[in-house]
Amino acid sequence: MRPGESVATLGSVPVGSLVVFTREQLALDSPTADLAVRFAVAAAAAGIVAETPVHDVALSTIRLADRHQLPIITVDRIDQSAVVHALDADVRAPEVVGSSLVAGVLERLERRGGDAPTVLGALREVLSTHVGLLDGSGRVIEGDDLFVDLRVSEESLSVVPEALLRALSASHPAAQSIDLSTNGFLVLHPVVVPPRTRAELWFGIYVPTSAGLLRNTVRQALSIGVWAFTAHLATRSLATERESRHRAMLLSEILEHPDSISRRTAERAVLLGWPLFGWHSVVHISLANGDPADASPGLGRDLEAALLEVGVDASLVDRPDGWVCWLTSEVAPEAADTKALAGKVRQALLAIESEHEGTRLCAGIGAPAQGPDGLAKSLREARRSGLLAASRETMAAVERTDRVGLSRVLFAWYSYRPARDLAMSVLQPLREADPSGQLVRTLGCYLDYESSATDTAAVLGVHRNTIVQRLSRIRSILGIDLTDPIDRLAAHLATRAEQLTDQDGSA
Repeated sequence: MRPGESVATLGSVPVGSLVVFTREQLALDSPTADLAVRFAVAAAAAGIVAETPVHDVALSTIRLADRHQLPIITVDRIDQSAVVHALDADVRAPEVVGSSLVAGVLERLERRGGDAPTVLGALREVLSTHVGLLDGSGRVIEGDDLFVDLRVSEESLSVVPEALLRALSASHPAAQSIDLSTNGFLVLHPVVVPPRTRAELWFGIYVPTSAGLLRNTVRQALSIGVWAFTAHLATRSLATERESRHRAMLLSEILEHPDSISRRTAERAVLLGWPLFGWHSVVHISLANGDPADASPGLGRDLEAALLEVGVDASLVDRPDGWVCWLTSEVAPEAADTKALAGKVRQALLAIESEHEGTRLCAGIGAPAQGPDGLAKSLREARRSGLLAASRETMAAVERTDRVGLSRVLFAWYSYRPARDLAMSVLQPLREADPSGQLVRTLGCYLDYESSATDTAAVLGVHRNTIVQRLSRIRSILGIDLTDPIDRLAAHLATRAEQLTDQDGSA
């Protein structure tokens, strides 16, 4: 980068120089412009920077510069010394400028922290370009639209998302850049939190050609941002795990000594916002298709967030057999309140199942009970209700112990071996005709869903006609009329007994 003195001096500038002229030194709309181009080409200069002329540049000057591939850059006003000083470092040692930008990102993150908005803000402030946080589908969930300034052909637009989705779906993701024709490039960096190997989140930076940023500089700055964000997530995870253990230990103390709560236990409950006295309705959530120890990392936090989303604001506590939360009110809840709670819980479980592929959840809700001992009692009932929910062939099954005691009657009936054996004998012809258990499951699901063949087909994932055919075969084998209340009740009790036996392996 050199200041120009006159057109004549262009012929003696060092090779590769970018020469800056004021309007007085070089007027691009004058006859001397062609001469300046020839001198610059002869000296192998990198280019000419000059002020925008009053009149159009002669076509001969433009063609001459194009033929020799000599860049001519025009700006409205030039402070020659300021321009030379500002651009000299970029031209002579761009890696030094890049290091300065990376250091700027690091300095800001050291002072401000590493959550997503802070990281995005630091990168945007230093690099002056579009930055965003993407989910696994490529949707920007925080920050800028990375493609807002793109001016590309329809063909290029189809290539960019394809390359983007290919990068996001990699089983072992790595930082990479995607070229965007003549419009710049997109740099992506995955956020991988062990023990996972796939990235659920990505940081992305769109760099237009006009930004003049080196690719390595952008990658290094983005890497620092991702490291800060990952450290932030790890710190939050550790704090959450510590709080989770604290909650679990406190609940165990309350359940072990409900009649003699110590002052220290009461104080810790107050700090967590747990009212010990009042009417408690306990919700017990568990995996219906596996051991709670096999749950994916963060499932408990996701559950708590999903419950809050549907209006159930309660602390979720880890238990050996799942998760527990409860709602407390000053007066005994009505049956309608418990029914509404069951609907909200099922809505939250469905949301989690849709986000966590292969996960099936179930829940039980205990009848409201008063005081610390009532909390323990409602939890016991919630666990028993959860056992029934786990036996159902449906997504996000929720069972509740109603206040009038009907569920208690069923619990007692199922626990009585002779009655259970008698009910299960009703299904023996089905088991003999279909050892796979498909017909028994279809019958149970059909009765659970109020004799709706359409709902049963949706839950079992088959066509409605298939359900109709199976029901016809079931009626033929058992010799029962499912429209008759007595036959339908006997069949329903039998299927529930069958499911409960499959669940706990005992009568």
